[in-house]
Amino acid sequence: MLQQWANHNHIALFAARAYKPKDKPAVEGLVKITYMRIYAGLRNETLHSLAELNQAIWAKLDQHHQINFQKKTFSRQELFTGQEKAVLQPLPETAYYIRHYTKAKVQKSYHVLIGEDRHYYSVPFRYIGKEVRLVYCRNTVEIYYNNQRIALHQRDYRNHKYTTVIEHMPAAHQAFMATRGFSSEYYLQKADEVGPNTCAFFKKVMESKQVIEQSYTSCLGLLRLIKAYGPLRMEAACKRGLTGSKFRYTAIKNILENNMDLLEEVVTREYRIPFHTNLRGPEAYNEN
Repeated sequence: MLQQWANHNHIALFAARAYKPKDKPAVEGLVKITYMRIYAGLRNETLHSLAELNQAIWAKLDQHHQINFQKKTFSRQELFTGQEKAVLQPLPETAYYIRHYTKAKVQKSYHVLIGEDRHYYSVPFRYIGKEVRLVYCRNTVEIYYNNQRIALHQRDYRNHKYTTVIEHMPAAHQAFMATRGFSSEYYLQKADEVGPNTCAFFKKVMESKQVIEQSYTSCLGLLRLIKAYGPLRMEAACKRGLTGSKFRYTAIKNILENNMDLLEEVVTREYRIPFHTNLRGPEAYNEN
């Protein structure tokens, strides 16, 4: 990570000398000079805010820069202006973010998983089954195969969600699904044959995915539940499922397996005290 930081700032790093370090005394000497010329000059002053303290430190630091080196005829300020300033390079345009490295195998859905966020990112479908390298920081996710970048995404921190680029999907994928009858229209038609609640739940499942094709597995599972439990129970289960917040295949499956669709709906009635002549109302407490 230190080498990455150096590369980002276009600087070179040199390791300290081993066994017999000779740099520590020089560093301690600079600390001593700073202590004597800044801290010592301010120790008897009373400052009432952090802004005043910073201003006083900058003034003492400027005085320190104007003092000549020992046995030299120039100061630190003159050395910086005459030799060092001209060779300085500008700061990087972007801030440095720590980059993380990991490996993953491209799944059959042409996505890879970043386990830290439990989020899936797409790659071109031809890399299915290949092992790729993921390089990600706070903002971006890069995916490499054989040292060549094959995908670039904005990092997404949502758990169990997908970031998919349409171009990464097979060109014939949508047409192939349509020829088999497995399209959004096909699933909605089958759901509508069962009832309005089933159709509404299918729509919720499709809306929950960024790319609609990712919902087809759940829709196919819901069709199997219709065949296994019948349309009446499926309609009742979807009606109960629409009252929840998560629209998934497992939600309807759990309702059917636990026979929750067979439970009668309990209507909560508002309780009111019946009218009676012996009961006083608020008007009985009015002051005359």
